[in-house]
Amino acid sequence: MEKDLLLVLEDIKKKIDKFYDGKKKEKFNTQIEEIAKEYSNIEIPERHMDTYESLIKKGKELLKESNMKDEKKISYYLRYCAAAEFDFKGNVQPLNLIMKAFLLTCVLFMVLAPQYFGPILPLIFVVPIFMALRGMKKRVLNGLMIGVSVVPMGILVSTVWIKNAFSFNTIVNNMAAQYPFSVQMTQNLAIAFILMSAVLLGSSITLLYSAIKYRKMFI
Repeated sequence: MEKDLLLVLEDIKKKIDKFYDGKKKEKFNTQIEEIAKEYSNIEIPERHMDTYESLIKKGKELLKESNMKDEKKISYYLRYCAAAEFDFKGNVQPLNLIMKAFLLTCVLFMVLAPQYFGPILPLIFVVPIFMALRGMKKRVLNGLMIGVSVVPMGILVSTVWIKNAFSFNTIVNNMAAQYPFSVQMTQNLAIAFILMSAVLLGSSITLLYSAIKYRKMFI
């Protein structure tokens, strides 16, 4: 059964050779060869046969001459095939890692950013965060890209906190001016925030690394 998709991919490759040349042809052919190599070693589980048959059906639709001229449809189909590999192999754990790193980064960013950047900055990211969360759950590539956009801000906020940790008394004094806590409570809160900034830096880097490494999971 797996050979059915391989035959479709081979036919698509032949059509691409006719319609495209140069870098576009090379790009598509490289993607197809990588996908075909992976599928040649995959045994499709029975529970995923509907998805597999859908890939074959969509591939045959793509082979129509009018569709082969649409680069976006070709790219989308190849991303769809690459993403389905993770399901067929039962390897969806990277999605959980990405989601956890994203949520942790967002929560810590919301908590730590107001201290140095005011409350407006976190509020600006509320809508993008929800859009990214929704998109990543559905494994949409645009959702992942929106989600990764929080990484630079997470790294910025965390490095500011870590840098200022060397002036601990200044942090405590600034927080004491904002919060009606005792000196001991303010010091403990400052330490907690500094530790959270280190975690924020780690989660931001983890999110970026995982998003790049497992981007093929997303369509």
